[in-house]
Amino acid sequence: MYQNTQDLHALSKDELIALIQDNSAKSKSIRNLLDNIHGVAWEFDLQADKFTCVSANSDDILGYPVQEWKDFESWKQMIHPEDREYNANYCTTCTLDGKDHFMEYRMLKKDGGVIWVLDIVTLGKNSVGKPEKLYGFIIDITKKREAVLQIQKEHQFTQTILDSIPTPMMVINNDYSVSMMNEARKKDLIGRTFIDNNNPKCYEISHYRETPCDGAEHTCPLEKVLQSKQAIDVVHNHKRADGTNSFVKLSASPFFDENNHCTGIIEIATDITEHVELSQALQESNEQLHYKAHFDYLTGLPNRALFMDRLAQTIKDAKRNQEKFALFFMDLDHFKQVNDTYGHALGDKVLQAMTQRFSASHRDNDILARLSGDEFTLIVKNIHSKESVQALAEKIRKKIQQPLEIDGHTLQLSTSIGITLYPEDGTDVESLLLGSDNMMYKSKAAGKNRFTFFNPN
Repeated sequence: MYQNTQDLHALSKDELIALIQDNSAKSKSIRNLLDNIHGVAWEFDLQADKFTCVSANSDDILGYPVQEWKDFESWKQMIHPEDREYNANYCTTCTLDGKDHFMEYRMLKKDGGVIWVLDIVTLGKNSVGKPEKLYGFIIDITKKREAVLQIQKEHQFTQTILDSIPTPMMVINNDYSVSMMNEARKKDLIGRTFIDNNNPKCYEISHYRETPCDGAEHTCPLEKVLQSKQAIDVVHNHKRADGTNSFVKLSASPFFDENNHCTGIIEIATDITEHVELSQALQESNEQLHYKAHFDYLTGLPNRALFMDRLAQTIKDAKRNQEKFALFFMDLDHFKQVNDTYGHALGDKVLQAMTQRFSASHRDNDILARLSGDEFTLIVKNIHSKESVQALAEKIRKKIQQPLEIDGHTLQLSTSIGITLYPEDGTDVESLLLGSDNMMYKSKAAGKNRFTFFNPN
């Protein structure tokens, strides 16, 4: 016999069912439990369609004395009208299927009051497994149910507030699951399915992926906030279903439990696609303007302005590191004749071809530039001897004089080169450039297709 008085609120459903089954198996009656349980205990004979036992506390809890518990119909009339048919049918179906069951519903007290109850029902069967009796407990769960309803009401109130905000919002838990979102966010999910539709992950919703965000381009705001417990802003590219870009600024704020542990974030997504695209367009425009201001449109080489800046910087570096460098001033021989004979369009192709030959003749860290027309300059860094400079000049001279096939024409050009050395021939931009320019003209005067080193005399 079960001796100790029990508060059934402390027992789980499975524990209550086990308790009923245990005592029912022993005595086929629940009378030994009636005085020990704060709840209505009952026994029902299915064949006779009548209650054969009801605990006396039914009068205290519901206001119905034992004698008013007569048959199945009398129990139905004690159920709230809105819950009556469903629970009566559910109980009947489970009984016919031979299944124990439990139900939550509202009961009408004798005085007209309404309480929520948990009705736990277990079946007593005969030797062939056919249900003969029902044994059950009816427990008042009004306070618990009202607390649940209050939470649901508060949740609905919160949801209403979220839905009034036009910006997409999500409440994300520390396991990446989304517990709440507003209508602005939900409208993007129409027709989509997830691994768990009741608890989709934030990365499934925003990025169409099966793993959390990672990398510099998609910093995970949840992980950052969980680490710092501070609000942060990050920018993500939430690709649309059609693959087009959708840039959003994610503003993530932490929320905490009663122990001040950060358990998730509230994330607001602001569409900044237009702003990002305008910024990118402006940056590209600035880069184009910078390129046009510093590079030759035809050859892609640094122009005069950039070359002068690079030469000045090379002088500073050479002075600081106590290094030497050479400056080549190069002019294409007979180029004017090409323009006059074949036109400027072919002349432009010649300049591009000669640029490739100049570029193939020097080291990667040297600086080749086009000053104007057919004039080119070359800064040869960190030289160790005049002989090495002479070898490079000869290499360039031979490369340029090789026949050139363009648009069915065979052209023969050459180059005249003037060379100054730092620091022997000058220590500033003007003296080095003027000296090499003069030596280039000296090479032309001497018959072209040659190089001349600077001579102060």
